This record gives sequence, structure tokens and C-alpha cells, in this order.
Amino acid sequence: MKKLIFIFIIFIFYSCTIEKEDDYSPSPFSSSSSGNSNGTGCEGGCNEWERCTNISQDFFGIEWACRPKLNLYTNHGNWSGYLNVVDESGNTFLYELENLKALTQGLQIISIDFPEYGSISHLILNFFDSETLEFTINDVVYDPHVESNVLYVGTGQLIHSGGSADTVLEFNCTFSFEGNNYTISFSAVR
Repeated sequence: MKKLIFIFIIFIFYSCTIEKEDDYSPSPFSSSSSGNSNGTGCEGGCNEWERCTNISQDFFGIEWACRPKLNLYTNHGNWSGYLNVVDESGNTFLYELENLKALTQGLQIISIDFPEYGSISHLILNFFDSETLEFTINDVVYDPHVESNVLYVGTGQLIHSGGSADTVLEFNCTFSFEGNNYTISFSAVR
């Protein structure tokens, strides 16, 4: 019985010590993007385009690192949505785009594999606001309506309605092809 009491006291002492040490680590459920204020967790803090993330593979240890915020929108599923093309006469053409893969490039760019019948081009989203997640597009991409590569120029945003899984990707842009002007709107979800 004395051994059980001794083990229990050691267990309580050890638990209190671990709890005290864990007070200095940021919670994995914390909304802070740079760890806590005393510099532990992500040493030196993360910049505005990063968030402090638990990268541990081990059940017993916690290792924190700064990772791109945009990974939330590229590492967890593909995008599917509709591309709406309107010509100068007001004619509307709707194209369904499914299973669009996205890749974070650096801290402020997402590249989306934009399908073209038989091959792939990449649409580059250049983010300029880390809070609103607004971006610009100035990229050559295959457009299914004119069946050719064209220069998309426009703006868009990742719109949150909850967590990253509930985010909507929207953009509007224009292009010219063979003397005609076209307006594009795109909306996608995961």
C-alpha cells in the first residue's frame, strides 16, 4: 500500500511539473498566428503570411514551426466550381471545372492547375492582403470558351464562412481575344 501511495505522489508531482512547463507552449487550438507572447512555440514569432503550427509527428512531443497561411487552402482537398464567360454582346457561357489542384508557392502565391482539354495550365493568384486574403491575377491561362491561351487580368478573394474547409474562392477578370472583350467570373468550393 505504501508503494501505491508513493507512486501516486510521484505521479501527481510529475503531472504538476509537466503542466507548469506546458503553460509556456502555445495551444494547438489557439487562434494566435505567432505562438504566445513570451517567444516560445515559434521562436521569434511568425510573419503576417505565416501561422504557428504544431508539426510534431510524435505523440509525446510538441514541435512548433511557422508555416504559410495559404497552406490551409491548398493542402486539404481540391477546388471545384464554375467559370462564367460573358462576351461583349452579353452572351453567357458556363463551364464547370472540377478537381482543381492548388499549390502554395512561397508565402503569397497560390498556383491552381487550371484544366484545359487534355493538358494543364497554371493560374497564379498573387495575394496582397494577409487578413482579407485578396489577390490579383495577371496570368496567361487556357480559356475553354475561346479554346486558346489568353491573359486573365483581375482580382479575387478567399472568402471565409467558417473554417478553411468552408472557404469560397472567387475571382473576376477580363481578357481580349481576336478583337473581342470577355468578362470572367469564377466561384469554387472544396
